Amino acid sequence: MSYQVLARKWRPRVFREMVGQEHVLQALINALDHNRLHHAYLFTGTRGVGKTTIARILAKCLNCETGVSSEPCGQCSSCREIAEGRFVDLIEVDAASRTKVEDTRELLENVQYAPTRGRYKVYLIDEVHMLSNSSFNALLKTLEEPPPHVKFLLATTDPQKLPMTILSRCLQFNLKNMNPERIVQHLKFVLEQELVPYEESALWHLGRAADGSMRDAMSLTDQAIAYGSGKITESEVSAMLGTIDQTAVYDVVTALASYDGRAVLAAVERMSEQAPDYASALAEMLAVLHRIAIAQALPEAVDNSHGDRERILQLSQQMPAEDVQLFYQTALLGRRDLPLAPDPRAGFEMVLLRMLAFKPQGVIEMPTQALPQSNTPIKPVAPTAPANIPANPVVSNPVVAHVASQIPPVPQVSAPQVQEHQAAQPTPVAQAPAPVINQASAPVAPASTPLSAPQPVAPAAMPEPPPFDGPYDNVPDDEYAEYAQAPAYYEAPTVAGQDSVSVGHGVNEPKKSEAAQPPAAAILDSVFNSPAVAAAVETVVPVPKPITPEPVRAKPLRKVPYEQAGPQDWTEIYLGLGVTGILQSTVANCQLTGRQGNTFQFVLDENNSTLFDVSHEKRLADLLTDYFTEAIRVSIQLGKITAETPAMMAIRLREERQLQAIDAIKNDPIVQQLIAQFGATLREDTIQPVN
Repeated sequence: MSYQVLARKWRPRVFREMVGQEHVLQALINALDHNRLHHAYLFTGTRGVGKTTIARILAKCLNCETGVSSEPCGQCSSCREIAEGRFVDLIEVDAASRTKVEDTRELLENVQYAPTRGRYKVYLIDEVHMLSNSSFNALLKTLEEPPPHVKFLLATTDPQKLPMTILSRCLQFNLKNMNPERIVQHLKFVLEQELVPYEESALWHLGRAADGSMRDAMSLTDQAIAYGSGKITESEVSAMLGTIDQTAVYDVVTALASYDGRAVLAAVERMSEQAPDYASALAEMLAVLHRIAIAQALPEAVDNSHGDRERILQLSQQMPAEDVQLFYQTALLGRRDLPLAPDPRAGFEMVLLRMLAFKPQGVIEMPTQALPQSNTPIKPVAPTAPANIPANPVVSNPVVAHVASQIPPVPQVSAPQVQEHQAAQPTPVAQAPAPVINQASAPVAPASTPLSAPQPVAPAAMPEPPPFDGPYDNVPDDEYAEYAQAPAYYEAPTVAGQDSVSVGHGVNEPKKSEAAQPPAAAILDSVFNSPAVAAAVETVVPVPKPITPEPVRAKPLRKVPYEQAGPQDWTEIYLGLGVTGILQSTVANCQLTGRQGNTFQFVLDENNSTLFDVSHEKRLADLLTDYFTEAIRVSIQLGKITAETPAMMAIRLREERQLQAIDAIKNDPIVQQLIAQFGATLREDTIQPVN
């Protein structure tokens, strides 16, 4: 005897052998038992859910020799012939191969004749949506008013393609897809009857791969038996289907739940040994995260359709609800972007690392200690002049001395030339003083010798110099006019009470033409932009140290006694709770309005309630219970806020710290000196307070 495939061998022969579709079977059984039969039935649903099977059982019930009932005998000639597909009064038509109107007319020519052997002449038209419009029009009148001995049984996988005129003439039954749990139960029964050893986890793979079709599940089971040489194992079924091992997916999710990046990458490494499809792995992760979210919202709604109910419930206890939502959304977007990654595994790993990188850490930065509420700005102490400044220094700053050595000598002019030049040139008005050099120990150089740079000495603090009102005897007027037009950064600071001398004027030099000398401003610009001067400025120019104010001492938190706890103590109670995560966004925006015994009543700002969840009441009650060491109950209602919440307090303290930081910068002596001497401006938007 030849082998018969499982899908045909285990095809139901009576209604009680059907798996699922109870909503359809109940209507048909009641109609048969009470003799309330319609002349046309339409069965819709995807492939392999039992449309043709139900139609054949219904034909058997109508023509059983024992009478019309929901339980055909299965032994009479009519029942046997229908089961074997050779009953003359059961006309099965494949509409996909007979779409022409001529075929339909030929079929309907015999409708008026009585059945040959049975009680009813049954027309079973499969895939009826494939008929042409002309065929439907030819069928309309007969379908609406057929002879009493005719029954039409129509089956289709695409009812949307049927005309409304056909749908309105039939009783329509929509068959549902089979869930994996029901498929696995039926496969267990079949394999036990067939004496085929199996692993239950392998059957779950087959049930999910069937995608709701019982016929596909039976066909895949046949294939798995052949692949495994008479047995069904999980590893062989996974290899046959090319699916991801569910254990590897759960390893990745478990590592994510522990927020351990090393464990996540190790789980991916183990998964990569199976050469998986990483897009399918992300799809499996999405399914697992979806079931975890359902378990957190309604644990009793989690079914065992994947054989993993216990593990799902365990993960739902380990992962916060906000993390599950974040992981789901990240995996969803990562699945879309995975084809853009240069390597599928690298893209998969980046999706997992992105889940850990963007783990929620709270919505707003909340203080952990109470700060003093004061609007008094911090006033810096005014700097005092150093006590060790030389009485008459000339060159004490090595940088200025180095600058002097870099400037080319300027030709000396005689006194008559000066007088002639002064007569020809107007006297400068409101000009800046000439650049000077401070020297601690060396006297003013005589007119007959050039000025050389002395050895560096220890720098001293330089307060702001007074306006220069001394004589300009050592500087020719024309040269001073050029120096006065030099950039502001050329002016070197001086110390009050010191003599001022010119910089870089050589003596006893041969006179050069004015055309051969470059402008003084260009000379100074090249000198101050030289690397040597820049390095010397960084290492030698003294910078006065700002006076550091006394640090603000945060007053210690006091623990509010349970008996005295009230709305006025809510901010101090909040600071002692240590709230984190999404719960912080809810609790920080709450106002304690009152308490009745151990029940604390809160009002949540309705403008900041988007992340509120009813479970936050229980979590806040647990924190308060730990704080007071008393059993606390919490009631949170949405409404208007009438007092300062912890979130408002955090914003207020942050603004106060910002104002104190701005005042401290404005009153800093270095900043004031930069503004006064160099025309600097202060960008207040870049100032950040130090926590």
